[in-house]
Amino acid sequence: MTGAGARRARGYVEIAVAALTNGSIGVMVSYATMPAAMLLVLRMGVAGLAVGAVFVLGRGWRDFATPGAKWKLAAIGVVVAVNLFLYFLAIRYTGVAVAIFLSYMAPVYLAFVAPRLLGEPTEGIVYAALGVALAGMIVILVPGLLQQGARLSPMGLFCGWGAGVAYAGYLVLSKSLRQHGAHSTTIVFSECVVTAVLILPIGLAQTVGSYSFTGRDLLMAALLGLLTTAFSFSLFAHGLRYVRVQHASIMGYLEPVSAPIYALLLLGQRPHAWTLVGGALIIVAGVLVVAKGRVEEEIYG
Repeated sequence: MTGAGARRARGYVEIAVAALTNGSIGVMVSYATMPAAMLLVLRMGVAGLAVGAVFVLGRGWRDFATPGAKWKLAAIGVVVAVNLFLYFLAIRYTGVAVAIFLSYMAPVYLAFVAPRLLGEPTEGIVYAALGVALAGMIVILVPGLLQQGARLSPMGLFCGWGAGVAYAGYLVLSKSLRQHGAHSTTIVFSECVVTAVLILPIGLAQTVGSYSFTGRDLLMAALLGLLTTAFSFSLFAHGLRYVRVQHASIMGYLEPVSAPIYALLLLGQRPHAWTLVGGALIIVAGVLVVAKGRVEEEIYG
């Protein structure tokens, strides 16, 4: 395997591992009783401290001198905060199943904007993989829709759509920064700091005078910060340097595929047959972009 081919393979593996790691978020959140906003603040704070050490030792601040990097590094934290906030509102107004589906429409948006914003032409195999992956998502969400029904309120649909757009924006900004040489730890550090600052007022409003911190909650916040943020976000950003952003977004569907596995292993919740079928379709979509997709044209050392 050539050097470029090895880096491409490594990129796919890193993105897949990051997505599979993030599948554990639901289980960890279910263990915690802390209000969601404060849990998110602590998660980003812990991750910021962990990644910040690497950021300082590696002199990551030099990335801010890259033309256009400052506003992108600030913007990436804003879009992450917007994504998480709108996703939460979408769940409240439409239910989990619809919110997940709308927020995972980001790869569809990327198919249209990536050629214009990043110079990455959308391949035919991407459209095929998108169709398979979206079909898999629908199959996975069928039980939830049947049990809970779909609350298609205008506000909920708008928030779900906005969450998907914000996630697409995060991917575009991450890829753009990586194309211009910004380190993955710099990107993650920036998004953690900005997101924590923006969500902090909501977290304080939810907790002051109405919540007492517990050891279990603090442990979950630490695990969320170290494993599903500092580790997984950095791994994803690093792999994104050698993989087309459209491929990476499709492989991100592995996150909801792995979530039922964690629920089975840690909570004893058996996955529905629909989940297994949908997961198989999403894995097929990932195989399609890895095996048939074009190699990233700009490979970095």
